[in-house]
Amino acid sequence: MRLARAVDLWMGELARAGRARSTRDSYSRYLNKFIDQLERTKPDPTVREVTTNDCRAFLDRWAEHAPSTVGSIHSTLNGLFKWLYQEHEVDENPMSRIPRPRRQRPEDVEVVTLTNAEVERMLAGTTGWQEFLCLSVLAYTGIRRAAASRLRWKDVDLEAGTLRVQEKGRKISEMPIPYDLWAILGAAVESGEVATRPNDYVIPSRRAATVRRAERDDRVIWDTVVLVAKRVGVISTVHALRRAFAVAFLESHPGALESLQALMNHSRIDTTQHYLRALNKSKAMEAVRDLRWGSGFVENALKAHTGFEPVPPP
Repeated sequence: MRLARAVDLWMGELARAGRARSTRDSYSRYLNKFIDQLERTKPDPTVREVTTNDCRAFLDRWAEHAPSTVGSIHSTLNGLFKWLYQEHEVDENPMSRIPRPRRQRPEDVEVVTLTNAEVERMLAGTTGWQEFLCLSVLAYTGIRRAAASRLRWKDVDLEAGTLRVQEKGRKISEMPIPYDLWAILGAAVESGEVATRPNDYVIPSRRAATVRRAERDDRVIWDTVVLVAKRVGVISTVHALRRAFAVAFLESHPGALESLQALMNHSRIDTTQHYLRALNKSKAMEAVRDLRWGSGFVENALKAHTGFEPVPPP
């Protein structure tokens, strides 16, 4: 079997298994680059011609990229050849002898974070219902941007106070609406300024237009968050709001990991614990704030060097 044909068949297999279109597009992009590299020495290669060293050579091209990128490419190649091995198209998986790159601990990865005060500034800095609903839904529910983009008014039960959310893997979950968000959604309906028919999106599009596809592009959520953040002078992403939601929930409900796992729609409690570890690490380091080298040393030193009395931090 030609390698290009194998890639097409595997993409079909992933689609039937319910893998997201964005994931399949990413895999396909890497595999097409892999085929292009092989064709320099092996015109129209078959799957049996691919060696472990071919895979190593391709992975070496990405060695200077982010660990997450290298890991994603490794998973892509391994997934394809593992499937081909199970289909008896190859005698062995050429990736089996190449260890997966070591992952950074999630709590050690540099990510965009938001304080409670910054989230409040963003909510206060919204203009119009589109921005206010977008920021409110994200901040009060912690759902991912794709789920927020798909949320329609038929998924909102204002009598029972619940949201029906379609998350990753097409999983459907019903979650309670926080009281503040409940009030915001009710006010949006009563205002008459927001289209609230069953199939209308809870978060309106930034431009009035007909959505011709089954679902609109979820970049509308990303664009809104970035625009509002820039307006109020903070750096934010959609996932930063999701992290802020998780941290705020744990601060107000210490130890409620199982509740947070359900709200975040995590399949494993380990994933939820990443937020707890990051929160605990941050709190543990707070003790350094009262470190002093002698009584009044800083005040006297600053006055001697600048002539001004120092103003203590809040």
